[in-house]
Amino acid sequence: MEGTLRFGESFQSIGTLPSAEELLSAQDPALGLIIAIQCDRWPEKPSEDPLWGLLRIVMAQQLSTVVACRLAERALHADPRLRRPSFESIPDVDSLRRIGLSESRARCCIDIVTRSDEFRRRANDGEDWAQILNGIKGIGPWTIQVFRIMVLREPDILPLKDIGLERAISKVYGPTADITELSENWRPYRSVACWYLWRTLGNMQLG
Repeated sequence: MEGTLRFGESFQSIGTLPSAEELLSAQDPALGLIIAIQCDRWPEKPSEDPLWGLLRIVMAQQLSTVVACRLAERALHADPRLRRPSFESIPDVDSLRRIGLSESRARCCIDIVTRSDEFRRRANDGEDWAQILNGIKGIGPWTIQVFRIMVLREPDILPLKDIGLERAISKVYGPTADITELSENWRPYRSVACWYLWRTLGNMQLG
């Protein structure tokens, strides 16, 4: 009971939270407790080049976040120019394989870097990233959804079939909880809710 009261005391201070966290806390008390005890806050603005961020997410496909972050560090160590990919920094398959990428992910990364100038131009012209990346072999719905959350910081994306999110929801709400149903309480900040839930796993994060 004493621990519950302490949680309650933290929860009562939601008026000091940013608007997204305040709304989520009001609409979902369980999530509100998570937000109240979390030191970090959802970063509202992008903090890195979007195409480097996309490369990081591609590297993370079907891997733990710890391994994914190590791969990204190795890639930057091998070629710091990848922090802002351009036609002048196209890697080769062998160099990416040496840092630990599979051949399919290596070729996807090369395709992204090769077309980086085109992608930037289309994004600057206002085209949606989902349309820009449509048809790129190796980039599916999960990659685009996580890219939009972790890199672009779009506030209302729900990454269905994300294993980490499923684990977090089972841990917080129970094994029978339905993600789609729960997420209706999180609109228009589903990305923000997911970001906080991922942090309950205690893992290194992608963003």
